[in-house]
Amino acid sequence: MGARVGIHCRAGGSAAQAVSAACPQSRIFEADLSREGTAGPLLDAFVGWAGGVDILVNNAGGVPDGAEAIRTLNLDSPVALVERAWPHFVAGGGGCVVNVSSTVAGRAASARLAEYAIAKAGLEQATRNFALAGAPLGIRVNTVRPGIVDTDLNRWADDPDRTKFAARSARVPVGRAARPEEVAAAILFLAGAMSGYMTGAVLVVAGGE
Repeated sequence: MGARVGIHCRAGGSAAQAVSAACPQSRIFEADLSREGTAGPLLDAFVGWAGGVDILVNNAGGVPDGAEAIRTLNLDSPVALVERAWPHFVAGGGGCVVNVSSTVAGRAASARLAEYAIAKAGLEQATRNFALAGAPLGIRVNTVRPGIVDTDLNRWADDPDRTKFAARSARVPVGRAARPEEVAAAILFLAGAMSGYMTGAVLVVAGGE
C-alpha cells in the first residue's frame, strides 16, 4: 500500500525474509519482546531508519515459558511501543495504532491460557485508554480480536496430525479457522482512512464465535 514497513521478528528467519521480499520498502528488525526493556530500542531503531512512525501494529504475541514473559510479550511490550511512538505521532499531527488481541480476552475464563488471556484483556483495556487520550490529538487506537487462525502458533506438539486443530476449527460457526490474510485485511482496514471515525474499538474476526 506504499508504506515503508518495519518487520519485527524475534530472530531472523525464512518468514521474515519472505515478508520483506514481498514489500520492497521494508527492513527487518530483531527483538525478543518477551524480555523487559526491548520495546523502546526496537521502536527507536525503526524511527532511525524510517525517519518517523505513522502506524504501529502490535502483532507480536504468543505463550513463552513463564507468566512474566507472557505478560511482557502480550501486554507490557505493546504498551511500551505505543508510549514510545506517541511523541512521534504528536509531532506528526496524528497516528494510528492497531493492537492484536485474541478471543480468549472476551471469554469468562481460560484455564489453559490464563496468563495469556489476562494479558490480552489488559491490552484491550489499554486500547480504550489510549484511544481516549489520543482522540483530541488525531491519534486512533483500535484492536483486532481474532479467533483461531491457521498459523504456526496453532501447530501443537500434542497434535502431530492436526486432528485436535481440525476439531477445534469445526466448532467455529463458519466451520473453519481463519486464514492469516483475513486478519491482515482487518488490520489494514483499521490502519487506513476508511476507518477514520473509529477509535477505541475491538473488531472481532472470529467466524461468528
